[in-house]
Amino acid sequence: MSSGFSCKVPDGVVQTCYEYEGVIMPNIMPSEAMKRVRKLACRPDDMFIVTYPKSGTTWAEQLVLLIERDGDVTKLEGKHVTQMIVFLEIINEYNTSPTATDLRIDEVEIMTSPRTMKTHCEDAFLPLDISNDDPKAKVLYIARNPKDTAVSYYYFCNFLKELPTYESWDVYFEEFLAGRAPQGSWFNNVLPWWKRRNHPNVLFLKYEDMKKDLPSAVRQIAEFMGKSLSDDVIEKISKASTFKAMKKNPASNPDSLIPKDRQKSKDSFMRKGIIGDWKNCFTEEQNKRFDELYEKELAGTGLELTFE
Repeated sequence: MSSGFSCKVPDGVVQTCYEYEGVIMPNIMPSEAMKRVRKLACRPDDMFIVTYPKSGTTWAEQLVLLIERDGDVTKLEGKHVTQMIVFLEIINEYNTSPTATDLRIDEVEIMTSPRTMKTHCEDAFLPLDISNDDPKAKVLYIARNPKDTAVSYYYFCNFLKELPTYESWDVYFEEFLAGRAPQGSWFNNVLPWWKRRNHPNVLFLKYEDMKKDLPSAVRQIAEFMGKSLSDDVIEKISKASTFKAMKKNPASNPDSLIPKDRQKSKDSFMRKGIIGDWKNCFTEEQNKRFDELYEKELAGTGLELTFE
């Protein structure tokens, strides 16, 4: 058993993470922040972007910000979308101490309304006002199929210094399968929001559907936000928010924010953004084991996702 962890975890996890109520958390998301997130008082006009890591978070931020600004991309110039929406559980300036007190949530508590925030927290750690079957604020939830999510997250962990380095995909796969990737189980993150998908304060979108028909997703998000946009504006937002357009744009590609000394590889924050990349990593045996878990966890839920 690794020191401070309830089960054996890879060395890279020991060096960069800690365990919070049974969930592996990166040190840049300290326990003090987690406690504060849970206690955050929500306002009726708040909006939370909630995702499991590597499921389209930056994409959702870009869409929300452009919808708020009626598609005027010039209003994002000179800024970065990931800095315009507060990441609830993270520390400022990536100070890596688990006891850091300089928390982004400090900003949220003094922000004027309406507030838009993002989080990767699973249900048990979210503000009490939204982690129930009658959320008191709006939640935009994006779900991505877990196989592509796992592969994207593996490369991301091996790209960003503040996350664990895994010696191989096989090692990481075992951790992900066991729900021990940083920030916990994909299933624990997605399923509570799928269950609430029909609540008027919840918009549950699938990453793969967004890839196939982005204008439709933009329209849904705009309506959810109470905005009425013309077809021209929806088309403009969609064109500015494709993977290719965002990767080329320094205001939306987080690579422009990450200093070289925080990068462990020559990869990118925005790597591929495609459906089906999991086939390049999963072995037949891994795929079989994952399918068994997936079918067991999703039995009776009605949730169906696209894998290719």
